[in-house]
Amino acid sequence: PAAESHRGLCHGGTMCALMDDVIGWCGFCASGTCEPWSGFTVQIDTSLRAPVAVGAWLRVEATIVRREGRKVWVEASLSDPLACSDGRPRVHCEAKGLFLIKKEDTLKSGGPLSCERL
Repeated sequence: PAAESHRGLCHGGTMCALMDDVIGWCGFCASGTCEPWSGFTVQIDTSLRAPVAVGAWLRVEATIVRREGRKVWVEASLSDPLACSDGRPRVHCEAKGLFLIKKEDTLKSGGPLSCERL
């Protein structure tokens, strides 16, 4: 209920925040090992497709679609596999995002970040 927007429905911002988190965690795993806080989600485009009932059980999926140096592109979706139409799960939202891996010197030092070190 704390995530409600309209009565009984999750706020769209909750779905956007979830997509941001999923894209970030995929970026953390882009090296093949999960390295939390090894970078940042720097761009995200989220499309809200269908409302989500508070308390619904849903599936989150994400895929790393491309990587160039420190840049990692991720696509993600939030769907209900039980609410199928035409054999496809009902998609509640989709997102495309860009994750930027920290520079190596920042990872090694573990120190505070400044704009010059990103």
